[in-house]
Amino acid sequence: MSATPHILITRPLGQQQPFIEQLEALGLSVSHLPCLEIEALRDTTLDTDLAERYDSVLFTSVNAVRQAHRQRPLPWVGLAVHAIGAATGAALQRLGQPLAFLPDSPYNSESFLAQISTCRAGRLLLVKGCAGRGLLGPGLQKLGWQVASAEVYRRRLPRIPAAQVTRIVERQPPDLISITSNETLENLVTLAAAHLPRLQALPLVVNSARAAELAQELGFRQAAMIAVPPGDQGQLDCIRRWLHR
Repeated sequence: MSATPHILITRPLGQQQPFIEQLEALGLSVSHLPCLEIEALRDTTLDTDLAERYDSVLFTSVNAVRQAHRQRPLPWVGLAVHAIGAATGAALQRLGQPLAFLPDSPYNSESFLAQISTCRAGRLLLVKGCAGRGLLGPGLQKLGWQVASAEVYRRRLPRIPAAQVTRIVERQPPDLISITSNETLENLVTLAAAHLPRLQALPLVVNSARAAELAQELGFRQAAMIAVPPGDQGQLDCIRRWLHR
């Protein structure tokens, strides 16, 4: 490891700076290779009177909050508003949106379904990106909910020239890599294919056990550190422990 530990972060362009500042406060140097691009989508569902059509809304990510707010500014009234996880809940609260209840750890589809199973079923709008795990809709329907979706963004593989990737990865080789989703990890493997032997030897900090398993399947040789809770705070806690080791 270099005298100043160096971390590679992979979050989308425009979403990296607060995390970089927190990492630099820990004494790390930081490189940024955006491995995910967020493309805004307009969903006409959000142009309707939501309170007449739905009882509840569930935001499935921070990106869902950001993109929905651009189309229909929050807070939304007359609805029970839910967040899939702590970071999503915090994003809603910063925009003045009250939550029906605070989400429970480990902040995934399964934990949300267990939590909402105690609520009376009604009409719910999922505010989400395209694709995803696909567990929430069927799971809610099994609990008796009528479910519709508003897809407000699409995740894409960024177009980054190979020479730029080389500069980022080789200029100051990282000691650690921060990964925020399975798709981000898969895109890193695609974008940095020419540098995989170097990267696969490095430790990762990820947000879920599923991501840790995927890292092993993709050839990363060290067991990934799993952030608890998932998100910036959990990742920072992992990184502090890694630094002390």
